[in-house]
Amino acid sequence: MSTQPMRYPAVKELASDECWALLRTMVLGRLAVAGEEHPELFPVNYVVDRGTVLFRTDPGTKLAASLDKAKVAFEVDGYDAETNEAWSVVIKGGLEPVLQTVDIVDAVALPLFPWQFGAKAFFVRVVPVALTGRRFVVVEPGHWVSPLTGIRRASEE
Repeated sequence: MSTQPMRYPAVKELASDECWALLRTMVLGRLAVAGEEHPELFPVNYVVDRGTVLFRTDPGTKLAASLDKAKVAFEVDGYDAETNEAWSVVIKGGLEPVLQTVDIVDAVALPLFPWQFGAKAFFVRVVPVALTGRRFVVVEPGHWVSPLTGIRRASEE
């Protein structure tokens, strides 16, 4: 019996420029905002702009959080089928409303297209305090098969 530890492919920590490059390849991320009773999680269409993430919104939780300069987390991930690698980028920072006319005009010109109907007349930025990312090889599903895989569970009644 071997006492050698199992070797797994390393998780690669990503440099800031690589994180921003990956963020530019996607259009949908998840915004986490601390709510009064529990955290809220919102899918948002976004665009990278001037070292921030910019999205559109209607009045509601996200806009109110930006007016309060709330602390948030923003996460985007992806998968490259050719390399069998997944990646994840997380921004921790604050929300800021876009209020200056010149900044609003600039924002309107960006290729930012929400998937959901609505006016979405307000622009909000996620301003980073910390940016982290990682890339890793995706394990084959067979790695997780056990003698219990596929066994039917008893009903809850």
